[in-house]
Formats: sequence, structure tokens, C-alpha cells
Amino acid sequence: MIEKNKATEFIDTQNSLNEFVKKLDGKAVIGIDTEFERIRTYYPKLCLIQVASTNSMACIDCLANLDLSSFWQLIYRDDIEIFIHSGSQDLEIFYLENKSLPQNIFDTQIAASLLGYPMQIGIKNLLMDELGINIEKSETRSDWSKRPLHPKQLNYAIEDVAYLMELGASLKKKLKLKGRLEWSEEDCKRMLATKTGLMDQENAWKKIKGIKKLNSKFQNAAIELTKWRENESAKKNIPRKWLIDDTEIINISKMDPQSLNKLKLEFLLNKHMQESDIEKMIGMLRSIKNSKKERNRKNKIKMIPNYKLIIEKINALITKHAKQLDITQEALATKKDILLLVQGRESRLDAGWRKSQLNKAIKKILK
Repeated sequence: MIEKNKATEFIDTQNSLNEFVKKLDGKAVIGIDTEFERIRTYYPKLCLIQVASTNSMACIDCLANLDLSSFWQLIYRDDIEIFIHSGSQDLEIFYLENKSLPQNIFDTQIAASLLGYPMQIGIKNLLMDELGINIEKSETRSDWSKRPLHPKQLNYAIEDVAYLMELGASLKKKLKLKGRLEWSEEDCKRMLATKTGLMDQENAWKKIKGIKKLNSKFQNAAIELTKWRENESAKKNIPRKWLIDDTEIINISKMDPQSLNKLKLEFLLNKHMQESDIEKMIGMLRSIKNSKKERNRKNKIKMIPNYKLIIEKINALITKHAKQLDITQEALATKKDILLLVQGRESRLDAGWRKSQLNKAIKKILK
């Protein structure tokens, strides 16, 4: 179901793109979503950009060899607010395409979480609850790299942005009434400052289950091996696990690098992991051993006395205050937020609206 007063354009020529950008110029708000393919690649392949303003909508074909520079310049302007929903993956695309992020972002999922909605609410449920609008989600697993796109795919794609301006306006109105619009703006800015996915390749190792439980020697090897995998997967542009699996990273990190050889690691061979790759990997692991390189384990922080009791009390405070605000506990503070605060590290609880809401009560507990 698309708004009747808007015609959807499919843009696959430079002239039509240039004309569409002219239509967008001067608009205060633009809704954006993306469709991409990354099943067989390391880097996401941008296939489609869906854009909507107050009076126009379009699907931009990113596989049509278009020069998108004028479009990117437009959406990166500070005087244009970009509406997105659950936009972390869209932002990753923006970053990979432009090496920076637009700064005037309003994420409707973040806004909704400050009004009592679940943290991960999808656009379909949010549109139904807020506006009584039902959209289809039948093409979630579509291959967006195939051409021509089916009309069902285009309809699915444009529905994600067709009502974003109306949805954003509804959420902003409620946030203003509750005095929380600045909260939403703050959390959106925090999202922009938090690098994730391919914007933060150095910390890819943190996603590997079990790596933090290894002792320092093995953990250091696993971290360096993960970094090596990131670099090699990027060079080959293949999914990282096609090269070497997470469990194999853990297992190999526990082996003595001096005893490693191609025969011992023969089980790793596949069409992506060649003998030359294994040789490079062994050389990298041995260089760690030879240089006696030890990781500075910043996560190993000496906890304050009675920290478990303090965490328990702060958690109880968060639970109670979240109920008073009528939002989920995670929207106010996660367990990680609490742990970071108790460790004396940077935490959302020690800044902005969360600090103003909770600082006095938390200080009492810490004393």
C-alpha cells in the first residue's frame, strides 16, 4: 500500500537521477532505505536506494553505472534531515561509499524505544501501531542484485520509506509532548559516533564467541588471527567464514606456532584458503611469538570492592526508573552500560539525559 499522491520512479539513467536530485533539493526531510547483497562477498554490494520526500519517491538502481555524487552531496547536507529506521546497516553502506556519515539523522526505531516500544521493533509493526498502516514483508530474502527487479520487489522496497516522514512526524510529536525529543537526538548522535561492522574492523574479534575466555597468550594469537582473516577476506572480497571459521580461529590460537606446518593445517584448505594463505598465516602467528608481543588487555580492569552488590543495586534502580518512564529497561540502560559505569569506563549512564535522570541515585549507591 503506497500513498496515492506519490508516483514511484525507478531511476536507472543519469538524467533521471539528476532530475530527481533537483526535486529533492530544498526539502527539509528525506526518508532513505537501502537494499544490498552480501551473501557471497565481504563488502556489501549496494543494489538499490529507496528515497521519499513529501511529494516524490524513487528507487535508485545502484547497479546501473550511475554517478551518485550529486545524490550523496545532497543527503550529507546539514540542513536536510534524513529519516531512517534501524539504520545501522544503512549507515555502514554510507560509510563504505563515502568514508564518512551524514550527521543530521533521525532513526525512528531509536525514537520509538523512548516512547515505550521494544528496542528492536520493526517498521511493519511500528507503522501498524502508530499509523494503522499495513505493509507487506514478503520479499525479505530477495536477491536484489538480479535484474530486472520484479514489481513485487519494488513495491516491497519503496514501502519501507513511503511512510517514513509521516511516521517520524508522529513520533516527534509524542517525544515533544513527553519532553524527550532531545533524548532521541542525543541517542541518534551517539549511534553516529559508534562505529560498527566494517566501520570498525579492528574490533571484529569481539564478535567471536569464546575469544574473551582465552588466556592472554592464546587470546592475543586469536585476535591477530582474526585481524589477518579480516584483511585477507577483504582482499578476496569473500565472507570471512569462507576463509576460516570462528571455531577454527579459537582452535588454532591454542596451537604452538613453532610446530605449525602446512600438513598440520591441511584441513583448512578450500578453494579460498590456498597453501600460500596458510604459509602467510603461520608466518604471522610465529612473528607474534618471536616478538613476544602481548596484548594490553584493557578489559582486564580491577573491580571495586562489593562490585556485584553495587551492580545489583544499580540494576534494580534502572528497572524501577524504566517503569516510571514507561520504557524498556534496555532503552534506559543495558547490563553493559552498568558494568562500564562500575568499572569507571565510558558509559551511557555517565552522560546526557541518562545522567540527568539517574546520576543522584547512582552516586548514593556508589558511596
